[in-house]
Amino acid sequence: MERTINQKASEQLARLYDDYYRALVGYAMQIVVDEDVAKDVVQTIFQRVWEKRIDIDNEVKVKAYLYNGVRNMAINSLRRKDTEARYADYVIQQYEPFHIGENGEEDFFSEEIYRLLFQKIDALPSRQREVFLMCMEGKSYMEIGEALQISKDTVKSQKHKAVSRLKKELGQLAFLLVLLLPNN
Repeated sequence: MERTINQKASEQLARLYDDYYRALVGYAMQIVVDEDVAKDVVQTIFQRVWEKRIDIDNEVKVKAYLYNGVRNMAINSLRRKDTEARYADYVIQQYEPFHIGENGEEDFFSEEIYRLLFQKIDALPSRQREVFLMCMEGKSYMEIGEALQISKDTVKSQKHKAVSRLKKELGQLAFLLVLLLPNN
């Protein structure tokens, strides 16, 4: 009986996905303007529908949940991106004196920071290091997952662990992580 219920729910979710995916990505694109981010937002919303067992039979309710969820998550994504950009600008302004020598040339300071950063990256556990470096290359969670044959959630988890560890080990120099990592 349980298998039949899960199978029915899975089929209903697949139908819902087919019916709404493109429209929801288009809706999210109007907010975030980045197709990869829009697709991630929509994918996450469908994952939540499945996890929370939203009543798929009630089309009005599920449609409202999908569109409201996409809107809220897309707006949160923009807020997070804006916060990161403001922080990066602040850090650049605060640390500018350290990057410019008296003669106007870059000081050795920035090279030393990058050397230290990459030393810490090299010390990460192998999976975290692989994921982190691929993120630095600008690859999406999906691309990294496919390349490493791991799930998108595992990629997110490994990146989070790597960033947390680097922040802890680098202390005040952790601001470089914000500058080096593109948003996924």
